Amino acid sequence: MARPAAEDNRRLTRSLGLRHVFVLSTGAMLSSGLFLLPGLAAAEAGPSAVLAYGIAGLLAFPAMFSVAELSTAMPRAGGAYYFLERAFGPAVGTVAGIVTWLSLVLKDAFALIGMSAYLNLAFDIPAKPLALVLITGFVVINILGSRVSAALQMGLVGFVLAVLAWFLTAGVVALGDGAGSLSPFYTEGVAGLAAVVGLVFVSYGGLTKVASAAEEIEDPSRNIPLGMSLSLLVSTAIYTLGMLVTVAAVPTDDLLTNLAPIYTAGELFLPTAGAVLVALAALAAFSSATNAGILAAARYPLAMSRDRLLAPRFQKLTRWNTPLWGVLTTGTGMAVIVVAFDVAAIAKLASAFVLLTLGMVNAAVIVLRAARISSYAPGFRAPLFPYLQIFGLVVDIFLIVELGALALSLTGATVVVGIAWYLFYARTRAQHAGAIYHVFERWGRLVDRGLDREISEAMQSHGLRADDEYPGLIARAAVISVPAADDIAEAARRAAEVLGARVGLGADEVSDRFLESGSLWIQPSEDHPTATPLAFFDTDDDHLVIVRAEGGIRIPAEWGGRGERVNALFFLAGCAEAPGRALRLAGELAAYLHADGATAVAEAGYEAEVKEALLPDLSIGQYTLLPELSTGALIGHRIDELSVEAGYRLEAIRRDGQVVRAGDSLVLCADDQVSLIGPLGELPDVDGLARVLLRD
Repeated sequence: MARPAAEDNRRLTRSLGLRHVFVLSTGAMLSSGLFLLPGLAAAEAGPSAVLAYGIAGLLAFPAMFSVAELSTAMPRAGGAYYFLERAFGPAVGTVAGIVTWLSLVLKDAFALIGMSAYLNLAFDIPAKPLALVLITGFVVINILGSRVSAALQMGLVGFVLAVLAWFLTAGVVALGDGAGSLSPFYTEGVAGLAAVVGLVFVSYGGLTKVASAAEEIEDPSRNIPLGMSLSLLVSTAIYTLGMLVTVAAVPTDDLLTNLAPIYTAGELFLPTAGAVLVALAALAAFSSATNAGILAAARYPLAMSRDRLLAPRFQKLTRWNTPLWGVLTTGTGMAVIVVAFDVAAIAKLASAFVLLTLGMVNAAVIVLRAARISSYAPGFRAPLFPYLQIFGLVVDIFLIVELGALALSLTGATVVVGIAWYLFYARTRAQHAGAIYHVFERWGRLVDRGLDREISEAMQSHGLRADDEYPGLIARAAVISVPAADDIAEAARRAAEVLGARVGLGADEVSDRFLESGSLWIQPSEDHPTATPLAFFDTDDDHLVIVRAEGGIRIPAEWGGRGERVNALFFLAGCAEAPGRALRLAGELAAYLHADGATAVAEAGYEAEVKEALLPDLSIGQYTLLPELSTGALIGHRIDELSVEAGYRLEAIRRDGQVVRAGDSLVLCADDQVSLIGPLGELPDVDGLARVLLRD
């Protein structure tokens, strides 16, 4: 079903750089896996559990690459659920939403058991009652809307890393001096090691957290994969070395039931202040990871409710703008888990659901690539496709089986419950199908053409790169006016004639390409709605044609509409070799149209005014080079010979009815019409043009 591109004009601020991605991912991973789990892992496999952390870290790379690809293709807040629902449709999406929510709930419950264990070093309170108190506190915090700022999160993670660096350095030195022992290494054989690899996978469950913040990350195509890779490498190294030091230093009998193993190890080779700092670092890690985990988990029921897979009440926000029912449900789920299961069972279940989530993420990449949806254009593509994803999926399933009957039965039961919920509640309410139906075009009646539009919409939040040249796209655009029409045919024909000349194809073929692409989204407005059709061509550049109709143009179903009328259409012909760039340009265009641009376009009297409406804080002027005027001084100059005044850009040349890019080798000729972009309200008059372009 076709839907509007966005529900409102608000956009999250892109304020998170590479260091923030690293901190978010590392902070989400460095908690219970290191400060609580080593004793449980050693009980399963002895000293060979050291290898389990390293192996699990390496096996997490396929899922990490997949998360990075999906995050750069659909940089929307919402995390793994958003990707999985769009890839597989509402049936699997219902299961995926429950699974990903449970993976966070279990991981946070496990972290709170660890937090209570470290608090118990100072306060003699049983772990489970203390964990319930902590859950209540974090639920209240999340309802009130308090969240750790990026600066505070960086401070917490920095403190944790600094303390761990001291701990690891002192531990490795102590081992080098002959302290501790790793013998016998394989107490439970290879089978025991394989089981522990699955157990410790919960340590890397924070991989999906970055996806939830993708909409707020600067240059996500670079910073997401790089930040996640660095985080996974650093976390794997810390886990492996931390486990090595702990297992070697702490006697086996003292380690097996120890819920504060890093503190116990620190007491052996750190001064008293160092051991205390280790405990404080553990509490800082547990606090930041748990609060962020509840915040993220509470948004999953909200997202599912918006997709009509859960009851509308989950969309209810408090006066602090927090999802009340999502927070309460998450807190209740954590409390039930803490009461119903022991710490070892929680660890296994948390790992099982993390593995299931990451397995589905690997599968989602396979489906979305195979679907060949034109708007799926990730800024980063996972390597070795599809072999790496298939390998990751197989490994995830194998490790779930290795975790034992409890983990296998509960993950299976969750899948059954999710399917049943879909069949009896969500099936008649779901809004769209998934990309998987695009893989099988013979199921044509099930293919959701609106999905292409929705993935295109996601690119709106991707942000422009420095070399995307949005002003140049607008400067080179053609502006056409047509009378009111009952459908889009006349507007498409006129746009196709202009674009055909630019991309070297016939008008009919260009029009058919737009019709077949299915990529069109509406920018809603009470007074001046607009639409942006997008198609890709074998061309070196991106081209835009703006078609205005004062009386409105109807968008029929075959074009992805629902019979709504729009006052302007923005036909974007994107370069097939750089689809991500075209989608980012379309997103930037849509953002201006969602603001005041659509009204200004509708009210503009001539072409330059239309273009200025799409270039906030800039002015655009069009000047004709005539020998008898002062502009004649520019005739015969190559573009790269001009000395353009700072703040101004020569973007396009109209010659013989065609608009071309102002390339360096282009020589200006008589009767050329040049398009100059400059500061708002500071464009030169005709006599001042030569001064701006030939200032030397």
